[in-house]
Amino acid sequence: MQYIGDLGRFLSFVATLCVIFGVLMRLFFVDVYTVPHNGMAPTLIMGDEVLVWRHAKPDMSDVMLCEHPARPEQTVLGRVVAFPGHTVSTDRFGNLSVDSDRANTETIGTLRFYDESHKRLFMMKLGQIEYNRHRGHQYFVESGTSFSLVTNQLEHGLYLLSDNRSDDYDDSREFGEVKLESCTRQVFMRLRPAPKQDDDISHSYLELIH
Repeated sequence: MQYIGDLGRFLSFVATLCVIFGVLMRLFFVDVYTVPHNGMAPTLIMGDEVLVWRHAKPDMSDVMLCEHPARPEQTVLGRVVAFPGHTVSTDRFGNLSVDSDRANTETIGTLRFYDESHKRLFMMKLGQIEYNRHRGHQYFVESGTSFSLVTNQLEHGLYLLSDNRSDDYDDSREFGEVKLESCTRQVFMRLRPAPKQDDDISHSYLELIH
């Protein structure tokens, strides 16, 4: 009986420490953000709740929250693919390049994706991409379409690209480069996934974001 009591006190102590740790992280280091659109699908889905480091330094392929270059009161979400001084482009096959470095891509297959914002099911071509030896991630484009972007030489900012290449251009294809100093919040973990749709996308709680 004493053993059970000691174990109960220990577990209560651990739980208290976890709560204190979580409160401190929330106060000083981490924000909770709800994904507002499907531009970052399949990595992030509209309605996902994610954890965000407040004071991060962006690196290649990081998923960042930045200030909209034309509307400072608005936040934009995307993946960093190029830095000031770099040139981002695609070839006629839709392959992404930064300067002379072409990203390595591999087609995985197709999947069904229900886009809540459009209220319809899409067939998407799923791929894996790696940027010049940086960690890779998945992306997709609607089946039967191709990906392309206007060649852009960056002057002072970052180029953000959506993982959902067929989305309505909620990235630098629409609004151009974003200020480097405004990109200080990095999405690093899915806290709670959006409600499951009748498609092939499956996410879990507390998943690290790559």
